[in-house]
Order: sequence, then C-alpha cells, then structure tokens
Amino acid sequence: MVIMSNTPILPSNLTNITSITTDISQPLSLLQIILNPVWIIQSVFLLIAAYIIVWMLDFGLKVLSEQLGTKRHILSMIIPVLKVIIYLLTVLLIISPLLNLGMGELAIISGLLGAGIGFGLKDLFADIVAGFLIIIEKPYQIGDKIQIDNDYGEVVDIGIIQTIIVTPGDSRVAIPNYAVISRSVSSANAGSAEMMIVIEFYLSYDSDLKKATTLLTEAVITSRYVYVSGTRPYTILVENHPLYRKLIAKAYVNDLRHEFVFRTDVIRRTWEVFKDEGIKPPDITHITGPVPISYLDDGNNK
Repeated sequence: MVIMSNTPILPSNLTNITSITTDISQPLSLLQIILNPVWIIQSVFLLIAAYIIVWMLDFGLKVLSEQLGTKRHILSMIIPVLKVIIYLLTVLLIISPLLNLGMGELAIISGLLGAGIGFGLKDLFADIVAGFLIIIEKPYQIGDKIQIDNDYGEVVDIGIIQTIIVTPGDSRVAIPNYAVISRSVSSANAGSAEMMIVIEFYLSYDSDLKKATTLLTEAVITSRYVYVSGTRPYTILVENHPLYRKLIAKAYVNDLRHEFVFRTDVIRRTWEVFKDEGIKPPDITHITGPVPISYLDDGNNK
C-alpha cells in the first residue's frame, strides 16, 4: 500500500526536475548579454588591452629590427602577423557569450551586421578583409619600397585598415588597404634589403662612347653604397637615339634606404670625370618643344 500511494508522486517530481533543468539550460537573450554591464566593461577592457599589447609589440620589434641593419626585414615581417593573431583572439573573446544564443537571435544579429555592412560599414569591412589578404599574400612587407599610383615610399606599417608609407620627402601617406589590392602595386625590393637603382645619362654623339662607358662603370662599382655579388650584378647599357646617346647604369644598393645618396654619388662623380675627359651632354639648342629634366641633368641638381 505504501508503494501504491507514492507512485503518483514520482512522475510529478520528475516533471518538476525537468522544468528546473530546462530553466537552467535556457540561453541568455540578446538584450541580457548586450546590456550586461560586466560584458560591456569586459569588452572595452579587452579592446584597450589588445591595442596596448599591439602597440608595445610593434614598437619593440621595430626598435629591435633597426639593430639588425640590412637584416631588419626578417623581423619586421612578423609584426603584421602578430597584429592579426592578437586582434582575432580579442574579437573571439568578446563575442564568445553571443555564441550561446538561440538560432533566432543569431539570425537577428546576422541581419543587423549585414545591414551595417551594407549601409555604413562597407568600406571599413572591405579594408579589414584587404588587410588580411595583404598579410597572407604578402605583395609587400614592412621595409619595402613600393609604388601605388602616384605614391612612392617605404612601408613603415601594415595595419588592419590601412598601410602607412613614408615618401622621399618624409611625408607619411596612409593608404586604405582596399585601395592597395584594387590597384597595381610595384615593390622595388620584394622583401630584400638590396634594391636595384637605374641611373640614366645623356651624351652627345661626338663624345667617346667607350671611354664614357668605362668611366661610368668605375663610378658605379667604386661607390660606397653599391652591392655587387653573383646574384646582384651591375649592368651598363647603351641606347642610340636620333639626337643623343643614352647610357643606363643598373646596380644594386646595399641598403634600400641609400637609394638617393647612391644615385647622387654616382651622378656627381660620373659628370666630374666626364667633364675632365671632354664627354659632353647633347646639344639641345636646336630642339623645339619641352625637354625632359633628366635630359638636362648633369648631376648639379642632386
């Protein structure tokens, strides 16, 4: 009789336990998470901490890379990768509570995110995606000399949103990452410390071409900034034009930051010996129309 009297109570207790378990396992709503002060403070703290860590790593690695001289590119290429890893981990930590939402609320978040991208954040997300592609594909690296449209300079930073280059005039140019991958980019050194420099000279037809070629070769290979090896040869080329001859010197500079001092050094010393040997620039007094500056260059403007 005791068993018979307690039998109806057992299913009732199981029902109560099931309802309690269901209430405990019920995920938090979207508003409960977003309006939770703890989540807001934690998210802000994580973003600030990530920014500080990235800044410290960026500063420290750049200072350390400068101590490596021509090998600085080896360490500099790690900086963008570390930025991506830190920011990705930060975003995952921030959104981790949202992953426990129900399918309906996740659909709402996806819709709001899609609307934000479509209306106001399209360019921002395009730059972020482009930043990841630049870091993965490596069309250029920190320390490279690149040309993008009319902007030429050394890459000093590759961020998630933009790339920073410093021009020869010491101007900092911020280029959106999406603009980089949607245009042609020319890298003069492709991750190497050495870079080829092309210098042109214009001579008259009555000048001694053989002597001019010899003197230019000596000026190039004796420069303190030149780098010559089996994989980095120098070349002297000659082109004949109707009114002048053109000598082209191609050689590698030992550090891309010496690009302009190397060019100046070769041009100045070459024209000094050309003058002593009677090698002259072409006569342009009978030429009509504009004349390129390089046609008139005798090294004095460098």
